[in-house]
This record gives sequence, C-alpha cells and structure tokens, in this order.
Amino acid sequence: MQKALNLNSIDSCYVVLKTFTNYFKDQHLRVQLGWRYREKFPEKVIAINKQFPKKIVTSAPAEKLIQFTSISELDAETMLLRLPSFEWSEKKKLDSLLYTYQKQIKQKPYWVIDLRGNTGGTDYVFSALLPFLYTNPVEILPDEYWSSVGNIEILTENLADENTSASSKEFLAKLINLMEANIGSFVNPSGKDSFTSKLDSVYPYPKKVGILIDGNVASSAESFLLLAKQSKKVKIFGENSAGVLDYANTQFFDLPEPEFKLVAAISRYKRLPNNPIDNIGIKPDVKINNEQINKVIVVAEKLKQIK
Repeated sequence: MQKALNLNSIDSCYVVLKTFTNYFKDQHLRVQLGWRYREKFPEKVIAINKQFPKKIVTSAPAEKLIQFTSISELDAETMLLRLPSFEWSEKKKLDSLLYTYQKQIKQKPYWVIDLRGNTGGTDYVFSALLPFLYTNPVEILPDEYWSSVGNIEILTENLADENTSASSKEFLAKLINLMEANIGSFVNPSGKDSFTSKLDSVYPYPKKVGILIDGNVASSAESFLLLAKQSKKVKIFGENSAGVLDYANTQFFDLPEPEFKLVAAISRYKRLPNNPIDNIGIKPDVKINNEQINKVIVVAEKLKQIK
C-alpha cells in the first residue's frame, strides 16, 4: 500500500499491481495493460514483462512441437492427434478433421493425443472427441459462480454482445437471474453438486488412447484430462500438468486507471476444497521425463504394451 501511494507513472504502477496479483499464484488472476498503452510503448511493455518471466516447460531440444491442430497416421495401427490449443477458433478445425479422418480413426486400435503446450481455451472445443474415449459413465463436478454486483454487470454486458451465441445467452440469462437473487454468495446453475454423463454406446475403436502432457497443459486442457482419465481406454503420459483449473470463467474488469484491466475468475469448481489442482497439476499414469526425445513414439510403444 505504501509503495502504491508514492507511484506516479503507469509502468511503475503496473509492476506493483502485477506483483500483488502474482502473490496469489493463480494464473487466471492478473492485471493487464490496455491495448493502447501496449501499442504506444511496446519497448516498455517488453522490459516490464521481463521482470515477471513465465514458467514455461520446454521440450527436449530435438523435439519441435507442431503448433496447429492436426490428425495423421503415426503407423499402421496408430492415429496421432496434435491438439496445441482449445481456443474457440480450433473447434471448427478439430470437428472438420474428425469428419475427414472418420474412416481411419474408426479402424485404428491406438490413438496418441499430443496435448503438450495446450494452455486451454474453452471446453466446447474438445466435445466431439469425448464419444471416442467413452467407456463408462463420467462423473462431472460443476462450477459455481460468485454473485456480486460487478459480476452481474459484466455478464449482462456479455449477454448483450451480438457475438454471443443463442445457447450462451440462454445460460447467461439463467445465471444472471440466479445471481441477482443471491447477492454475496456462490450460485450453482446446475443445481447439483455432481452429475453423471452417460452415452448410449462405446466405440470399438480406439481400443487404447495415450494422452501426452507436459507442465504447460492448463485450464480447459486440464478439464479435458479430468474427463478423459475416467475412461478405461485412456492412460496419461508425461509430467504433471500446470495446475490452473480451480478458478475459472475469467472476465475483464475496469479499474480506476483506464490503462489497466483486471482479469479475474468469477467461478470455482465443486472439487474444492478436497481435491485442488492449482499449482499441483494432474499427475500422469506413466511418467516420461521432459528430456526424453521422440515422446510420441515412446507413448505409442508403451500404449501397445498395456494389457
């Protein structure tokens, strides 16, 4: 507080604010410089951000990760799915690839899903994948939203946005009504502490799926892992994921200084407090050291050895 009182520049104030939000060790919580400031003073922004280096797990030097969504045949028995992002823009790409390769993926007994470097996006992106992984009912723990005047205002703005889909508007309208009736508490739109997802059939292929992860896998990519690992087909390989999932549904809030935006989560998962993931990550079933090269090939080989 004393430091803040004596500041007189945008960049020095940003450093203090970022230091404060970093204290909470929550990657969904941050202060962000406005785009106008970033465009006007790019050198300053680079210099400031160097004071707060991100923890990035780099792969072995011999491995260069493909940075676009792709599906290919790894060998005569194995399909390789490379999923570097779950940003909304990837949904159409993934759905299209699943359609294009529908014959191959229904004939290959083994899949390797390379999730390394996937820092998340939205759960809707991977929804078309889940039926291929399904073997048994999946338990889902929903999230609950903090009801406050500020959160309601932000969600009301989202509701009015012409780019918001019809289904999202329906959900937002329900959520806003629930929050308005329960200011100062958490609300659960699902109305349940947990529920079970059941599908009508189990696909014969793939028979086994190996998901390769590293310490950069975060947020909705970790949501995918929590669902996928409940399947009897699935084994997770690699190292612990990043651990950025306990609090979610980030929104942008105005601050008194217009050059800053506060980015903060407005929901928490019902896994808490008993099963936290933040700063812990999801543990793989089979550990593969990050220095190992040709990890995809290693996963495929190990997958075929599992009885």
